[in-house]
Amino acid sequence: MSIDQFRGDEMKTEVVVNLMIPKKLFQWVDDGNEYKFEGLVDVRVFINGKTAAQDAFRILEKSVDRPGLNERKVSMVQQSRFLLTRSNVVITTTITDLSSKQVYVSTKNVIIRKIDDSFLSTSDLLLCTFLKRENEFDDGSINRNGFTLTPNPSGVFGLGRPMLYTYGELYGFTDDGTYTLNYKIYNQQGQELIQRGPFVKDKPGESSVETFGMNIMGLLAGRYRLRLDIQDNQTEKNTFIDREFFVVKEQPADFKSNFTIILDAMENDELNDFIDIVGYFMTESELQTLIKSNRAEKIVQITNFFEERDLDSETYQNEFYNRLNKYLAIADQQFSTRSFLGRNTDRGRVLILYGRPDDIESYSANEERLSYEIWQYEDSDKGFLFIFINKEDGTGMFEQIHSTHPNEFRNYRWKDIIVRGTTNLIDF
Repeated sequence: MSIDQFRGDEMKTEVVVNLMIPKKLFQWVDDGNEYKFEGLVDVRVFINGKTAAQDAFRILEKSVDRPGLNERKVSMVQQSRFLLTRSNVVITTTITDLSSKQVYVSTKNVIIRKIDDSFLSTSDLLLCTFLKRENEFDDGSINRNGFTLTPNPSGVFGLGRPMLYTYGELYGFTDDGTYTLNYKIYNQQGQELIQRGPFVKDKPGESSVETFGMNIMGLLAGRYRLRLDIQDNQTEKNTFIDREFFVVKEQPADFKSNFTIILDAMENDELNDFIDIVGYFMTESELQTLIKSNRAEKIVQITNFFEERDLDSETYQNEFYNRLNKYLAIADQQFSTRSFLGRNTDRGRVLILYGRPDDIESYSANEERLSYEIWQYEDSDKGFLFIFINKEDGTGMFEQIHSTHPNEFRNYRWKDIIVRGTTNLIDF
């Protein structure tokens, strides 16, 4: 359970209670037609021992097939909201399994603070595993100021939750002008590890909504603190808000679920860029079907594509996914230029698709020829090779002009093409 505070109305503070409820708390019942469980959630606010506010609701989950271990490990995210005045309160959540009658209780003491526009201030930073601006909202989704979000009350991120998002609100801007934001991440020893910013923005009015996102897989396991620094550039007033989170490096229990979360967290442009890379491994028919699909269908098709090509289905990992990430990193490191990421170059594509060559012969440019490389692979009876040429000296942008691989284009006149001033065209 996590509790976040935002500006409310009539001098009250909006208190948001986020719950992460594991399905394993409930007993699944087979009624002959389906498996299901039902629970009662009761969230109460106590002031001086008396109930000051309450939100109670039922949870019902059904499944045609008997739920497996991975499904029972999934947690449901629920949210309750209250308008409270400044005070010390106790917030208690009681979860009752209506089948087994088992009861679970979680309690937190909270100081409700006053949030208004009389000075520069912030809401709490709401930690999320998913956050996206939406025009329309699905029934049952959690929404705030035009964003669909999935809170992460535990504050724990890892292989199963690789994307950390935050949602925050800023209040108390005066006059027109700009404000500056900086996001900083500190380790447990207080050392600053990462800074994103400064971001200078125009004031939209007296308040604004701020969101932040990053992949946390580059961080070691441990406890961290995320800080949002804000400065009003006209009044030079500043403030900040901190939020702790944790990074774990657990083994993912369900690749399909985790991979779906990763894909769903991608912006549309980011997802399309990933599709371009996945397209290296697809037939033209598969790629065209994927491109023409809507976003939800794309995510399902990509996930199924990776599952079908898993090199060892007996492990929790997806070796095909791990291999792809490995060569994406190598391609970006070795072949990136000012204009292109290495993964989008010809040499990057070949590396990602076929792996490291067994041998590379490099020939530098001289007065008679352009620089070129011959990549040789020996993983078949006869082996195969690729020829790359650098048509513009010093750019590092090598283009593929020939290959003996059966799935690649060939041009047996490639030796003529490396001659300076040649007018020969590639014969596909």
